[in-house]
Amino acid sequence: MKKKIVVIGGGTGTYTVLRGLKKYNDLEISAIVTMADDGGSNKVLRDEFGLLPTSGVRQCMVALSANEGILRKLFSYRYYQGVGISGMTFGNLFMAAVSDVLGDQRGAIKETAKLLDVRGKILPISYDKVSLLATYTDGTEILGEHLIDLGQGKVGKQRIKHFRTIPKTRIDSEAKRAIAEADMIVLGPGDLYTNTMANLVVTGTVEAMMANLVVTGTVEAIVKSQARVVFVMNGMTKKGESYGYGAQDFLIDLGKYLPLSRVNYVVVNTDQTIEKAVAKAYAREEADWVKDNLDEVAKTNDSWQVIRGRLLAKGRVEKEKGDKLARSMVRHDPDKLAKILVELLYV
Repeated sequence: MKKKIVVIGGGTGTYTVLRGLKKYNDLEISAIVTMADDGGSNKVLRDEFGLLPTSGVRQCMVALSANEGILRKLFSYRYYQGVGISGMTFGNLFMAAVSDVLGDQRGAIKETAKLLDVRGKILPISYDKVSLLATYTDGTEILGEHLIDLGQGKVGKQRIKHFRTIPKTRIDSEAKRAIAEADMIVLGPGDLYTNTMANLVVTGTVEAMMANLVVTGTVEAIVKSQARVVFVMNGMTKKGESYGYGAQDFLIDLGKYLPLSRVNYVVVNTDQTIEKAVAKAYAREEADWVKDNLDEVAKTNDSWQVIRGRLLAKGRVEKEKGDKLARSMVRHDPDKLAKILVELLYV
């Protein structure tokens, strides 16, 4: 019987995890994706088409697609010319068209997955239309995933003290079932709040696991699950979400939404070798490596084990033509990360 792995998140971090895991034929993979994105082409999908954002779903499909030909490349293609269409991806527009034809976005996601021969399940955390709301330490509130992600102005160097969806939403039944049946649940890497926590604040997620963690029921689902829970630590800090954070800080914030007693493993990258140009770019953004200070709390916490390794992907990530959003330049190596996760699955 195949082992079941659930990856909860969204964006490049989740793509990286899935890309590595796809190569293991003895795994049954499910990706649970946040649906609160509202920047770039997702804003167009929400505002002009009245649809849920699909960029996270699209990235997961591309990662898990067995089709390595032109169709897979098309789903990653981003238009860079033309008024109104520049910055949009073919994949997002395709799924919007299928949704219109079927009159059902859930069905459109499933039909598109079949077309791409996706090896696994892509499950939105919820099909409700919601926005993310972050409250910072000085009381400032920022509404919307994109604005939180930018981390501009006075909130850039502040901590988020409260995080939720507006309105409240509940975890979808398919996502909840996947969590309940999982042998392993992977959280991260990715933007701490707009990718990971965006799922945990969904009602029912924590209950099902016990976290996509602000959706009602997500954390509850994770808590109830018998799965091993792995938190993959980010490599870099980010203004607006994790400015100046060490590894301890990530876990402290995670613990606000998911009981840390439910975390079995924390995976930490130890490789900090990057090109000078990339280092300078991060310095301009006032981002830095996440300091590994977990040994300082190791004696007081016996619920999780720290797994360290040189997990950094080599080479520079080139920005796509037409892409108007900031992207991570430091990423985990899909194969190295997947190897660790699979080893932990069979411990």
